Amino acid sequence: MIIPDYHVHTSFSPDSQMKPEEAIRAAIAAGVTDICFTEHMDLGHHMEMYDCAPDFAGQEETISRLRETYPEINIGKGIEAGYIAETAEETVEVLAKQNFDFVLLSTHCADGFDCGVPESKRGRDKITAYKRYLETVYDSVTDDRLTSYYDCVSHIGYIAKGLHYEDNSFPYQLFPELMDTILREIIKRGKGIEVNTSGMDRGGHVLPHPSIIRRYKELGGRIITIGSDAHKSEKVGAYIKDTLAIIKDAGFEEITVFEKRVPKFIKITL
Repeated sequence: MIIPDYHVHTSFSPDSQMKPEEAIRAAIAAGVTDICFTEHMDLGHHMEMYDCAPDFAGQEETISRLRETYPEINIGKGIEAGYIAETAEETVEVLAKQNFDFVLLSTHCADGFDCGVPESKRGRDKITAYKRYLETVYDSVTDDRLTSYYDCVSHIGYIAKGLHYEDNSFPYQLFPELMDTILREIIKRGKGIEVNTSGMDRGGHVLPHPSIIRRYKELGGRIITIGSDAHKSEKVGAYIKDTLAIIKDAGFEEITVFEKRVPKFIKITL
């Protein structure tokens, strides 16, 4: 049985202290069979700590060593590229020079602020704030400069993790027309979506919401990955098996992993 965790951050990301080997040991202990290190790169982020690229040479060297040391687990080299329109060309320049197994495209920021921080709310009600976030997600997936450089759109509904409102849930029913437009654009471009388990602890559901996962399937989506978004060892592999069940309940028979940015479809066996 394949248990993938395709969204993990280590000390090569600015907001994680977890050593890559620590992550591998935690993954094996959690029963994870396939892991991908997707380090942060949010060029142009308003918080200086995120406005940088990882040490790619160090990442490559570390992953090569870990692959030799831990042959029992498949280890992928990835990145989570944050979308900011003003720096998209710079992001592409960096991505084009690297060889990744997997690239996530994420929308963390809208209107100049990370949607996870209180400042991003700026007195706006939930519908206004969530819609503006989702419009930025649309901008990211329709920005043709990036189309060739990523594989899946990460954690749709990320703003829900900010816990800005009494009810932070982000179901399909909030914005059905806009969500359909986004999902159709993702499918049309041959991309996929990531189901991010970190929303279980912050937001109350996986991201995207199960109703969005079902709609993605109804619209013809096939490529779907799963990741914990772990920054600490105790979160590696968190909720992965539960989320596989959610994905299967949405109508998917296969989960996706990547090697050299080529998708591999693996049957879900629960």
